[in-house]
Amino acid sequence: MTAVRHSVHLNDKLAFINFIPTSIYNPEFCLRSTTALAAQLSVDPKQLVFEVVETEKVADMEHLKRILHYYRTQGFQYALDDVGDGFSTMEVLKDIRPNYMKLDMKFVQGISEDAYKQEVARSFLKQAKRGRAVPLAEGVEEEEDFEWLRNEGYQLFQGYLFGKPSPEIVEESSVSVE
Repeated sequence: MTAVRHSVHLNDKLAFINFIPTSIYNPEFCLRSTTALAAQLSVDPKQLVFEVVETEKVADMEHLKRILHYYRTQGFQYALDDVGDGFSTMEVLKDIRPNYMKLDMKFVQGISEDAYKQEVARSFLKQAKRGRAVPLAEGVEEEEDFEWLRNEGYQLFQGYLFGKPSPEIVEESSVSVE
């Protein structure tokens, strides 16, 4: 609820909000207050992107699908966080169809010099494009890694290179993403 309140000040920017699927037992009941607050504050639902965290701990994939279906029917977007080679979220992407896929920082940091990470990032990018999800790289700290990812086709980036987390809205980063 706090994240939804803060999103009011972002104007047309996206607000990525983490959630743990196992904490929601009934999407229609549990998420009703989130939906109501967004409407009350006149926050465009498309501005809110709910990030599925701890995907590898989701034992009931049907439950996750119900949650994501609810978000989608309310106009919200969602992302899979920390996607990589561990738990094979790649296998369930065709059923989940996220709007955004976030490449885990362990594959981002040092990617400009690491052939294995580059291979994982390219595979991830193909999978994101196949599922029509926007590819996002998280944990970007070095200009060289940012340039490599951008040149490969990544569209969105998060990380200290652009700014550190802050409870206040800060000016946009001086790093050019044009």
